[in-house]
Parts: sequence; C-alpha cells; structure tokens
Amino acid sequence: MKRNVLERAALEPVPAKQTSIRRLLGFGLGVVALFGVGAGAAVALMVSAPQDDAASPVADTPASTPTSPPTTEYSVTPSSAPPPPPAPAPPITAQPASRYGLDCGSLVDPALVSGVFTTDVAAIDPILSESGVGIAIPRRAAILAVGGSVCEWSNGVPMNDQYGTEPAYVGVTVSVVPRAAAGWSQYANQHGMPADERQCDATSCWASSAVGDAWVTVSAFAGGGFAADASGWSPLVDAVVATVGAAGPAAPATTPERMSWPVAEDCEALIPLDQARSITATPGAQVMIGAGGWSEWAEARLYADAWGCGWGVDDMNQVARVDRLHDGRWAYERMLQAGTSTPIELDGLASGEVASIRCDERYGTTCAVDLAVGQDWINVSANDEATAIALAEVLLGRVSG
Repeated sequence: MKRNVLERAALEPVPAKQTSIRRLLGFGLGVVALFGVGAGAAVALMVSAPQDDAASPVADTPASTPTSPPTTEYSVTPSSAPPPPPAPAPPITAQPASRYGLDCGSLVDPALVSGVFTTDVAAIDPILSESGVGIAIPRRAAILAVGGSVCEWSNGVPMNDQYGTEPAYVGVTVSVVPRAAAGWSQYANQHGMPADERQCDATSCWASSAVGDAWVTVSAFAGGGFAADASGWSPLVDAVVATVGAAGPAAPATTPERMSWPVAEDCEALIPLDQARSITATPGAQVMIGAGGWSEWAEARLYADAWGCGWGVDDMNQVARVDRLHDGRWAYERMLQAGTSTPIELDGLASGEVASIRCDERYGTTCAVDLAVGQDWINVSANDEATAIALAEVLLGRVSG
C-alpha cells in the first residue's frame, strides 16, 4: 500500500493573521507549526511536508504495554473529554520503556550537566518543554515511542528547536535512538549518519555519536553563556556515551496490536484533495512531497512508522497538514500539561476520543487541532482555527467509518 509518509522534514509557510472563531470552549491564539530536521536546523514557518515511502525500509515498531495512566518518571494526570461521553475513555497506554533500561537519573550525573552552565538547571519533561512552543507533535516523542530515551535539564523556559532557539533558554537535551533490526535507514546512510562529531559556538553545543546500536545526540543552548567557555561539555558527552555503551545493546522491540482504520493511511483516503482545496480555499493545492536533511528525530519517526500528509502549492507554501503518532496518546496527555491547548467539541468525535486546539501567536495565525483517537495522537494544522477544525472533522468522518 502506497502511503505519503513524513520521512524527511521540509520548510513551512508563514500564515497570514486571522481572528479566532467558534466552537472553542476557551480561547485560541494564533500560530505556525514546523518540523525541522538536523540538529539546530529549524525553520519557523508552517507545517512540514511528507515523503513518499515507496523506497522506505520496512521497520519493526516497538510496542506500548496497555496499562492505566502513563507510567513514566514524569507524573501526568490524564485529561478528560470535553462533554462527558456515554462511556469511559479507554485506558491510556504507557510510554514505551527504555530498551536500554535507562532513566534520566541513571543516564548522566546531574552535576555534570550543571557544570556546563553558569545558570542553575533541573530535570524537566522534554514533551512538556517542547509543547510550550508552537503547535506540532513534539518531534522527540517519536524517539520515546521506539523505546529510546530523551532527557532534558533546563532553567524552565520552554524550548522547541523545531521553531528556532529561545534566547532565554538554558539547557541540555540528551537523545538515545535504538537502531531498527533492519539497520539504520537508507536516508541515514545517505547522509553518513549517525556521525561522530562535536562542536560548540558562543551559545550552543552539539554532539552526535554511534554507540553500539544506539544513535546518541547531546545538544545544549545557553543564552546566558557557558561556564568556563563550555569546558564541561566534553566530560558530559563522554559520560553519556559511556553509560549508553555499558547499557547496550537495546532489548528487542515488540510489535503492538494497533488500531485499524476503515480507510487506508493515505493522504487521499484521509482528506480527499478536492476537499482539502475547498476547505483551505487553495484551488492549486497538491499533496506535498518533502525534502531535506536527516536527524536522529527523523530516524526515530521513520522507525516508529509515524506519518504525515501535507497540502500546498509548493514546499514553501503549505496550507494544511495531518500527522499521526501511532500509540502516542500518552504523549498527547503529557502535552496537555503544558497549558497551551483548549478543549473543543467536534462533529464526529466518538466516545472516549478527545480534541483540543493549540495556537501560538509568536509564529502567526496557524493553529492545530490535536486528536486523541483510540491510542493514537493525530495533529491537524492549517492557516487558521476554522480551517483546522473543518479539516479535523473531515478526517474524523473518514476514520470513524
């Protein structure tokens, strides 16, 4: 089955200013979504474009173990649906456990992290931190979805490098991506990744390393400056690499039983092109094919079989996008804790399903409707609230049969 899958991220358009609309239980802002690719390669525009997966490697997908609310080192209180449904929502699957048996307390000594900066930093949920900026599904959620690890220590300022850097942010993020059974993807191989590299400038540092069957990256941003000209950077990276090396290889991945849809995971099946053109008022819109570099996040997204569809007149002028993270409801619930979304009612929302909307005025008027459908997280974004809601309702009508 041919599907349009987001395997490589592309540029996103800056939407025009527009006012907020109906159906909100609270209020919306205005925003733009973006999916960057390589380290620090962020473009603050709208929504990234998908990539046809005809040549994509077949990847085994790790499982989520059914349970009650997510069991993770970060405490989360699950949300409730807007109006009470006639039946209770399904139990939320947990975040997949680290296949290396690592948590953020054992990955690296916090003292090594603190030694990098002149500002105090503390552990923070990376899903929460990324969700505080923009409207996209946090890209590091895909790393956690495949049994990898993402740990962040910061000064508490939200940060999502998909949208560029936050001047007031001080912090470091460590990501560990397990290799798929089939090996690193053709895209990683084409770009010579994972590469072994380290670099720093006045306000940021970056490191990447292949450690056994893991792709390890460490990134740091310090608006206020590094301690002793980032002299603590190499000891921090060395410690992370040593810990991951001792913990490997990764435990085997398992395949979850996934929710099936009555339509194919295909852009035309989910939102027919004629409807996308009509709703977005873009007669020349087409399904967009993405292009760009590669990164540990893109590798995890491919491995997780996450996918996306974009519509626009070209890669720089997309008008709508849909992304799905299989078994990602645990991440949706964590996103809600950032306080940047508002619950909404939608036509076609079934019992146990939840919808909310996010906008971010800092990036324009683009908004995204986030849907918790079964155990999946679906993100529908467009140039304004009304369009995002209309597209989300079309999608719900298609996937609900």
